[in-house]
Amino acid sequence: MQGGRPLVDVVHLGRVSYQEGLRLQQVYVNQHKSGPAHSLLLCEHPPVYTTGIRHKPYPASLLDQLVLLGADVHRTNRGGLITFHGPGQLVCYPVLNLSGFKKSVRWYVGQLEKTIISVCSQFGVQASTSPHTGVWVGDNKICAIEDSCLIRRIGHLCSNMAAPSDHLGWIKLFTLKQD
Repeated sequence: MQGGRPLVDVVHLGRVSYQEGLRLQQVYVNQHKSGPAHSLLLCEHPPVYTTGIRHKPYPASLLDQLVLLGADVHRTNRGGLITFHGPGQLVCYPVLNLSGFKKSVRWYVGQLEKTIISVCSQFGVQASTSPHTGVWVGDNKICAIEDSCLIRRIGHLCSNMAAPSDHLGWIKLFTLKQD
């Protein structure tokens, strides 16, 4: 530790598939079991939609429409509905032992939101939080925060600043058909 704060190792993965990103997260979680360590894995993914846990699964016909766009589709164990990840979009996977920080998940998510707002500000983008998790610019979500609570924390952040609109349009279609 330097200055009483845990150091976080930043790892640039480049473009990796969603499945490879999951595998690498597990590699880092396993490394952290031998002692407190903290990593931030940075990457981008080829086009992929991830669906979260919800009261009922998405119909296969809607998931098939997403595959026709040339994207992979993966069901996940996180909360939330559907998220797009793709080229040009920064995805960050923090692999942290929260005992080195604080143990409150709400505190952790709040710190992630504050960090993203600070980064946006450095680029002249006025961002804020809302009652919903994530970071927003007006009515547009610029950063999703999806988290999986384990003994060692794994979560991820994604910024939608560069997501191609042809892929994001399907999310609106998906949402309308689910309501």
